[in-house]
Amino acid sequence: MSIVSRDMLIDSVTDNDRLLGVVRRDEVFKRRANFRVVHILVFSSRGDLLVQRLANSRNRHPGSWGSSVAGYLFAGEGYQAAAERRLAEELGVNSPLNYIGKTVMDDEGCHKFIAVFSTIHDGPFEYDNDHIESVEFLSLALIRELRMTEARKFTPTFLRVLDFYQMHRV
Repeated sequence: MSIVSRDMLIDSVTDNDRLLGVVRRDEVFKRRANFRVVHILVFSSRGDLLVQRLANSRNRHPGSWGSSVAGYLFAGEGYQAAAERRLAEELGVNSPLNYIGKTVMDDEGCHKFIAVFSTIHDGPFEYDNDHIESVEFLSLALIRELRMTEARKFTPTFLRVLDFYQMHRV
């Protein structure tokens, strides 16, 4: 598994997701640069969704629960290639991806363009404990309940991605 560094180069994009230039990942928010990410929702063969708990050492949303897989695109990398790379890096699996679509949200004054993919995989999963505290499958009904009762803290991007998925799934 590859660890992505904070000083990796990523594309800076316009408000319409058109390439502007390149910026270091750790400077995105300082520069208010729009950027691209992928999120992959991994479902079990029973239909439960794999969620990951971010390690407490993470700078953003420590200890929160998020998408099965998420990550920045490298500079010049396409959404599909980034999704395939991140799935292998984050969970140690290779599985066919289904493109759901692309959404956008504000993130600390930047526009974050999010390509959403889904796949089916029952594990096992290999992940880096320095970045991911744990993973578990939950039913969508339980996630909805945990969200409504605030019994579990989810990342804002995961909630946006989940809403987008539920509106656009086939």
